[in-house]
Amino acid sequence: MAPNFTPNIVAKSVQERWAQLRSHKRIISKVKLLVEWDEGAAPQTAHAVTVDVSHSGCMAVVGADLPLHRKVRLIHPESGRKAEAEVVWRDHEAWDVGLELVKPDASFWGLKI
Repeated sequence: MAPNFTPNIVAKSVQERWAQLRSHKRIISKVKLLVEWDEGAAPQTAHAVTVDVSHSGCMAVVGADLPLHRKVRLIHPESGRKAEAEVVWRDHEAWDVGLELVKPDASFWGLKI
């Protein structure tokens, strides 16, 4: 069977989107979060900690295997604040994910960005 050298358009668009998100001002941080999502009848929850944050989202290490484009709720346990987000990037060999806030709000993180 001959190898398929057709460019992966979907992967390219995800990479371009992530590059655009990464161009925002970011700060290195370790904000502890809970990530919650609906799967079947019961909500699922995983612990997470950010690597860095921006007004539009974060890169985080999440204790769950979240697929791309999964809609999640981020819960900041210290403040009790919640935010809707989407998984826009993930490292298939690690637990790293990129999370984009649906309604960007830098104050969600409780940090001065």
